Amino acid sequence: MIFDLLVLGVAGYFGYTKLWNPVHSKIVGFQAEINASWNGICGQIRVRQAAGARILDLAKEAAAQDPFVQDFEKPLAEQIQNLDDVQLVASREEPFVSLLKSSLLLQEAFPALAADSRWTGAQQAVQKANSNLDILRNQYNGAVAAYNKLFETFPANIVCSICRVQPAPLFEALPAITKEDVA
Repeated sequence: MIFDLLVLGVAGYFGYTKLWNPVHSKIVGFQAEINASWNGICGQIRVRQAAGARILDLAKEAAAQDPFVQDFEKPLAEQIQNLDDVQLVASREEPFVSLLKSSLLLQEAFPALAADSRWTGAQQAVQKANSNLDILRNQYNGAVAAYNKLFETFPANIVCSICRVQPAPLFEALPAITKEDVA
């Protein structure tokens, strides 16, 4: 009886220190890295949205009747709604990028916009936010790939099922636009 309890205690200690604790620590570490990257992505989306709002205001001053100006407000407002759903945020990238391409065309149609330092500053803010988004998206996707790989390996797959953690979705978005994309 005592020997059985001793064996059970040693097996429990070994299971906790050699299996459970290291795997659980990896899960928690990857979750923290994923959350930090996602918070950075959300922050850059807010920066880009604010710069897009400045672009919209300046475009209204230059050409309020232009269809681009009228079509820009809705996707701009949708950019920062519900930043909890990775796939929903990724799906909003295409309309925003296409509108930014249109803003470059608007800039060519109204040369006064190109000369306005506020316009160029807002365009640069959008480009910087887009490049930061690319970096953060790569960090996020790298952490998600490593995290999701845990679900395929032993003993991590057992710990993941016991903890009821689920694989995380990748953030798939369009690449940043360049002037060559507009032409």
